[in-house]
Amino acid sequence: MSLILILEDSRAMAEAAREALTGAGHEVVVCLGVAEALSLCQERRPDLALTELYLPEGSGLDFLEKLGRLDPAPPAVMVTGCGREEAAARALRLGARDYLVKTEAYLEELPGLVRRILDEWAARQAGLEAERLRRRLEAQNELAGWLAHNFKNILAASIGYLNLVNLRDPGQDRERQEEYLEGSRRSQESAVELLERLIRLTEAEDGEPERIIVAEVVSEAWESAQARTLADLAARGQEPAAARALLGRVAFLNSTRRLEPLTLVRADLFSIMEALLRNALESVLASPDPRILVAGEMNDRRLDLTVRDNGRGMDENVLRHALEPFFSTKGEVGVGLGLSLAHSLVHRQGGELSLTSAPGAGAAVKISLPL
Repeated sequence: MSLILILEDSRAMAEAAREALTGAGHEVVVCLGVAEALSLCQERRPDLALTELYLPEGSGLDFLEKLGRLDPAPPAVMVTGCGREEAAARALRLGARDYLVKTEAYLEELPGLVRRILDEWAARQAGLEAERLRRRLEAQNELAGWLAHNFKNILAASIGYLNLVNLRDPGQDRERQEEYLEGSRRSQESAVELLERLIRLTEAEDGEPERIIVAEVVSEAWESAQARTLADLAARGQEPAAARALLGRVAFLNSTRRLEPLTLVRADLFSIMEALLRNALESVLASPDPRILVAGEMNDRRLDLTVRDNGRGMDENVLRHALEPFFSTKGEVGVGLGLSLAHSLVHRQGGELSLTSAPGAGAAVKISLPL
């Protein structure tokens, strides 16, 4: 048995519709005002709402607009004795499943209409649920594969370094032993970092908004991005001195120093900038003249920040998937979360992130955060 809400301007018509639908096995509640109908929708969650266009209190269009804000909102149908094309178009834009003009056969046809709408809605919801389940399974499989690949590599590297340490050999060079132990420690730190970044993708907002100087946060994020990139290079077998020399070639320009102090969640801004700067560093390391720029400006109570690099850039296929969690073209430990992490944190702040790039032309990531 389905619960049907009828919002009418005429009690006589409402009671007639109630009788027709009750006879078809439905439970029916009648409301004569928008406020009453919305309150009932929140309390009882009807399976279908039928609303008249003209009402003593507001209109059926007002009801549809406010009904759409409920989560989940029940399906609704506009039923009126006065057909107007403009009102019909607006009702459908507001989410109405149908727009019907009352005729002499209206009450006779009403049970069949309600049954059709309910069946269509049930089929639609079943399809949506099946799609949600399919996507969850895909995400689960992707995450499991990504974790298995990355943590297997990390643990293999850590164990490999430890196996090189031979404590039974008094002749093994002490410095070499310390080097192997340091390599194992770096691998384990990479595992911890991966877990931290996964947690940041899903955790609740970290901290309250506070007054900050954007340029200072950007500088701190740059220092952290450099340190973590050095650790990544070392984990891949790069000699420390060569890795430092590689990063030393990168020209970094922080053009946010003219911004006035702003109120933002510092931890989130730091994580966003660190993720974007690490991604930019990965991109420019092979460039003959590597450069990274961070620029910022205020636009109508929003902070716009752009991280631009002259690295290898991305083709259309990579650009299309670049913001997806775990997507990577490099297949190395620790990659595949940077841009998606930044995107998740920006979205959580009510902001927007856009990415432009082309092969050989570098990339520009723009974020816009409300203050």
